[in-house]
Amino acid sequence: MPRQKSFFCITLSITAASLLAFITVSKPAHAFNLFPCFTKKAAPVTTERKPKDKYRNEARELDQDIQKMARQLFVNLEEPDPQVGDLADGIVMGSFVDLKKLTRTSSFGRYLAEQLMTEFQHHGYRVVELRKRSSIMVQEKRGEYGLSRDVTQIKQGVAARTMVTGTYTIAGDTIMVNAKVLDNKNASLLSSATLLFAKNALTDLLLSDAASAAPRKKEVTYMKKLEL
Repeated sequence: MPRQKSFFCITLSITAASLLAFITVSKPAHAFNLFPCFTKKAAPVTTERKPKDKYRNEARELDQDIQKMARQLFVNLEEPDPQVGDLADGIVMGSFVDLKKLTRTSSFGRYLAEQLMTEFQHHGYRVVELRKRSSIMVQEKRGEYGLSRDVTQIKQGVAARTMVTGTYTIAGDTIMVNAKVLDNKNASLLSSATLLFAKNALTDLLLSDAASAAPRKKEVTYMKKLEL
């Protein structure tokens, strides 16, 4: 029995010394791999984008596509010079409408017009705001309002020779947009552009509030006159 205990102690000592030498020489991470129970599992890496980031990226792509469409309109003008060219006498912007029903639009159609207004102004063209109130409405605790779609609160005449407007239609996962620059005097087409927009979460949201213009009543409807 004493010999067996002595042999067991010697074997245990050799094993412990070998293990200690291995831990000392090897990298700690490799040593812990020998004992999975002591190894802390790393959290899985998540590559899914947050909804906020997704909308931001889609908004950036949408604005880039609108800029491309504006550049197409500029290139296709016969005389693009902002001072003496086709658009020198002023431009008004109309909401883009559904090709299937020209009296129906949405936030998508209105946003196209808003951004194109910015693009044309940035390139030196004189853009006229149709919705400017004849006077600013001020409401305490609410704000100051300079725009309106109420025909009784805006000027009945606007001096602008040309109009930018267009149509859109949905086909599967694509929105086909056609933009055009029209002469307000004779309705001739001065420039046009076509671009395919991606149908994604953002554009779905902008298209979701589509509504048609209210039908005309029998009484007189006042229309905004374009002064040429």
